[in-house]
Order: sequence, then C-alpha cells, then structure tokens
Amino acid sequence: MSTAFLVLAVSSGVVVIAVAGAAVLVVLLVTVSMRGRQKRGAKERGEVRRDESETREAGREERDRDIAREGGEDPGPDR
Repeated sequence: MSTAFLVLAVSSGVVVIAVAGAAVLVVLLVTVSMRGRQKRGAKERGEVRRDESETREAGREERDRDIAREGGEDPGPDR
C-alpha cells in the first residue's frame, strides 16, 4: 500500500513540475512576443518620422528654389 502512495506522490510531483515549466514557457513566449512588437512599432514610427522630415525638407527646398527663381523675399512666418 505504501508503494502505491509513493508512486502516486512521485507522479503527482512530476505533473506539477511539468505544468509549472509549461506555464513559465508560455509567460516567456508572451513576453518576448510583446517586446518584439514594441521594437517593430518603434521602428515603424521612426520610419514615419524620417519620411515626414524628408518630405518637409523637400518642400522647403522647392519653396527656396521658387523664391530664388522669382528673386523675391521669403514671405514665411519668420520674416
């Protein structure tokens, strides 16, 4: 009778350890996945900022070129 309890106790312990290990793996995978999304999101935001900056700069260059062609002053808000 005590052998049956010993086998049951050992097998229960193995099951508990296996379930705990699985839970740790799930948490680890979710954490890594969330971190990857954060990095991808930051990268995309950086690309959008860079694109907006390039567009703004191209607009300034075009405006400056037009002003130089006309020989006039910049009617911008700074002046």
